[in-house]
Amino acid sequence: MADLEKLIGSKITEFRLHKKITQAQLAEEVNVSVETISRMERGVAFPSLKTMDKIATALDVALKDFFDFGTGKKLDKTCEREIAKINAFLRTLSKNEISLAHKIIKDVLGWIEKVK
Repeated sequence: MADLEKLIGSKITEFRLHKKITQAQLAEEVNVSVETISRMERGVAFPSLKTMDKIATALDVALKDFFDFGTGKKLDKTCEREIAKINAFLRTLSKNEISLAHKIIKDVLGWIEKVK
């Protein structure tokens, strides 16, 4: 269950950052404490379905989106959280900026491989 809590928490973080709102703003919209949002995002607490529905509404996403974890390889929790942060950041960029970011990441990782 802890893995599911962390995955859903990561999704909450991703969607919240994409919408460019703070934990406090989300907490106010959902009518819970900031600490509750923080605990959910860290995977320490698991929201009820009613609360998840309120969060989905506040973040303009479908409830099912919290359960779309992809089919990629399983990464540790820290990696999943960092990927969620990167994904949320990239969603704020234009198509050209995303393409540039992708090229930069590929170039940097290619350079790192050569240095190894």
